[in-house]
Amino acid sequence: MKAWTRMKLAVQFLTVIPVRLAPGEAAAGDLAASTRYYPLVGLALGGLLWVMSRFMSGWTPVLRAALMVSVYTVLTGALHLDGLMDTMDAVGSRKPAPEALRIMKDSRVGAIGALSGMLALLIKVGALSAATLSWPLLVAVPAVSRLAMLGALATTRPASRHGETLADRYAGSVSWPVVVVWAVVLGVGLWIVGAGWEGLVLLAAGLLVSAAASTFFIRRFGGMTGDTYGAVNELAEVIGWVLASVL
Repeated sequence: MKAWTRMKLAVQFLTVIPVRLAPGEAAAGDLAASTRYYPLVGLALGGLLWVMSRFMSGWTPVLRAALMVSVYTVLTGALHLDGLMDTMDAVGSRKPAPEALRIMKDSRVGAIGALSGMLALLIKVGALSAATLSWPLLVAVPAVSRLAMLGALATTRPASRHGETLADRYAGSVSWPVVVVWAVVLGVGLWIVGAGWEGLVLLAAGLLVSAAASTFFIRRFGGMTGDTYGAVNELAEVIGWVLASVL
């Protein structure tokens, strides 16, 4: 039953869906181990978007896309969007790494962070309103973006070495074999449902975004934080839906 417990922890962390855990059900290592179920949660979120798109098929494309993005953002608690905004505030500060990390930790959002969040939402609405967006790619993007986050977790170190941050608890929680298995599963699944080479391009792009963004954040901050992991997911998601709308 460990798998079910860890799946519930993944849903609990990545969404606002109320998930109940029995007292003592989750052990100390289950929270970190739950990360390997993140792409599965992403698939479920993508499936919800597809259901919404079918239900609103006759609606104005922009209105349909705006409602889809709104529901999706609320359902995820804007978790990764918040990480992107905090990260961009720190990047845009042009301060040395220690001071930039303090800016990132500040709960207040600056102008650069707010602009980054608005642009991300605007691009998502534009991409999801595209008439060329196919359902396999629509469903796959949230899973691929969470796979991108797993790639970052498997290969990076936290900026803090004090064991007190979210990054300290999650960095290294998954290994490369888990990332590879998920990449193969998603790639084969996309091929089977007819996404073809477009699906493989989408998958490769997500992993490329993960590597590029993680490398940049490590050079800028000396390591990763919970916010930068969220930013990796958000960047992969934005780029993924743009690719899905034009492929």
